[in-house]
Amino acid sequence: MRARSQVVALVSVVLACGAIGGCGGHRGDLDHPVPTFSATPGAGAGPARQRDTLLPADCADVITGTNMSALLGQPVDSVKEQAVIGQPAPTVGQLERVTCLYQPAGARNSTPSVKLNLTAYTTDAAADAQLTTNANAERSDAVSVEEFTIGTARTFLFAERGMSVLMVASGRSAVTVMLRDGVVRPELGRQVMIDLAQRVLPNLVPPRPGSSR
Repeated sequence: MRARSQVVALVSVVLACGAIGGCGGHRGDLDHPVPTFSATPGAGAGPARQRDTLLPADCADVITGTNMSALLGQPVDSVKEQAVIGQPAPTVGQLERVTCLYQPAGARNSTPSVKLNLTAYTTDAAADAQLTTNANAERSDAVSVEEFTIGTARTFLFAERGMSVLMVASGRSAVTVMLRDGVVRPELGRQVMIDLAQRVLPNLVPPRPGSSR
């Protein structure tokens, strides 16, 4: 049976990029290579559509429910959310924020299986600086933390009670992936989150000419 997929974004241009949690841990090196980003934008979404915003205003343009279901190995729906627009956060260079929620098919009131927080910034440096701020704030809630790179993108992975959190900054974009425990087998969680970030980032703020993710 094919899962129905309804995809709508919660868009917030917020006053400050709030931290999700915290974490005391250590910097670790990868035990094995991590694949670099796909050179093809749209790997996790449908055909690219023109837009007036830096970030997609529809979660279908981030990653479709069908592709999310395939990645997780189970049917999921996205949660339908109304767009909420606030004010930018000039002190940290944040311009836009989009949240996409995905939960098990048919389970409208359940805890989302996956939550994506997407942000766009004025410059690469602003995105990188805010990643450091958010990662430092996340440390207090984490059981462990790993810092590494995916391609050229700085990445933090936090193991927390009930979920794992992956933060990645690439160019002027950043994505935070929150994966609830039990959605995938524990040994697959890390790679699934990395794969998801790789699919999502090419669909966010286009890199400037001459730059790379």
